Amino acid sequence: MHPGDEDWRPRYAVYNQPGEYHNGGVWSFICGFYVAACIAAGRLELAQRKLEALAVIVKPWHEDECEWGFNEQLRAQTGEPIGRDWQTWSAAMFIYACECVSTECNSIFRRIAGELRGSTLNEGGRSPSAVRLAALAALSYTSCFR
Repeated sequence: MHPGDEDWRPRYAVYNQPGEYHNGGVWSFICGFYVAACIAAGRLELAQRKLEALAVIVKPWHEDECEWGFNEQLRAQTGEPIGRDWQTWSAAMFIYACECVSTECNSIFRRIAGELRGSTLNEGGRSPSAVRLAALAALSYTSCFR
């Protein structure tokens, strides 16, 4: 959103500029889900590349000088960390993404698939792969790697 758009609010001039926060900002925890989705979709090489990119974006710090910032979010246009440092969700999803790549398995999506299996039938009366459906849905959200 930009000034002049129908949904633009005056507070966005300070808190939600284009490429920031909920207006296109890069959230590293979402990028971790993307890596996990790549694994669930069987795209190991893509997952490995995106994990390397994720490692680069979770390192910078904004508030306190440290080796790993695990920042909340980054400005999309520059990659500059603009959120709060030491966000547990950012660190947790980086660790989970690393685990998914190293084991070539996404246990969260597998568990969801197990819970959904049999609950949704396709035209042939068979259950579609919930893992693949979840992975494809997550793969559709790629703004954090554009």
